[in-house]
Amino acid sequence: MSEAGYGAEQQAGRRARRVARLREEAARGEAIDDDVIRRAQAAQRNWSVGAEGERLVAANLAHLERYGWVALHDLRWPGRQRANIDHIAVGPGGIVVIDAKNWSGRVAVTEGDLRQNGYGRASSAEGVSQAAADVTALLAPQHRTAVRAVLCLAAQDQAPTPVQGVDVLGRWQLAEYLLRLPPRLSVFDVADVARYLEDELRKPVVPTPAGRARRQPGTAPRRPGTGRGTGRARGGTRGSGMSKRRATVIEFLLKMAGLFAVYQIAMHLVRSYASSIGG
Repeated sequence: MSEAGYGAEQQAGRRARRVARLREEAARGEAIDDDVIRRAQAAQRNWSVGAEGERLVAANLAHLERYGWVALHDLRWPGRQRANIDHIAVGPGGIVVIDAKNWSGRVAVTEGDLRQNGYGRASSAEGVSQAAADVTALLAPQHRTAVRAVLCLAAQDQAPTPVQGVDVLGRWQLAEYLLRLPPRLSVFDVADVARYLEDELRKPVVPTPAGRARRQPGTAPRRPGTGRGTGRARGGTRGSGMSKRRATVIEFLLKMAGLFAVYQIAMHLVRSYASSIGG
């Protein structure tokens, strides 16, 4: 399982190496525009700040494990080679796709319009909405209506506010928001869906000649609650985990039946021996 902010830290490292390379070239007397170096430095800072925001949001999500929530971090965005999803929280309230933004300054949400320091940020809401839609497409039909999209502001205090179908909220409001969601998934569903998404969104993607992404051969997804390659329900929504539990229960019952049979035989022998003595 990847740590939160890992992908953003990698990007920050690449920008840092570019800044160092540009400075070396400038020191050798090459014509390097100062604006190019400043833009590279700004990109490095932005990625580092973003990584820190992801870590802060992950820390808040960790406190929800005791309430049945599972948090996945730094996942591959389905269908995209270089984009990632910051967090997916799976719990009783459903499957929540979370994009963390460590924005500074003033963030305002008015009449469905999201702005940071006066600049429109509607594209950020659109991005997490599309990520949630792509995650939804991976799930079995019975779980698709349980998906939500959240834009979490790591450095802001913001009550949950809808923007283009996405709930925008502050990091300190995230835990309460998730715990207040109406129940959608059972304990078994939570475990199966979280395991499925963790496996599916860690798989490497091989680019096709047309530039599109495809999965490695033999790694077709098996959604929770469906048989491999058949599309038929298998064990309800509990998948293979339910089959293992059922097998364990059957094994236990067989053992108990065997013990009961031995007990019956022993009691019969005791009664027979007692009768012979009494006679």
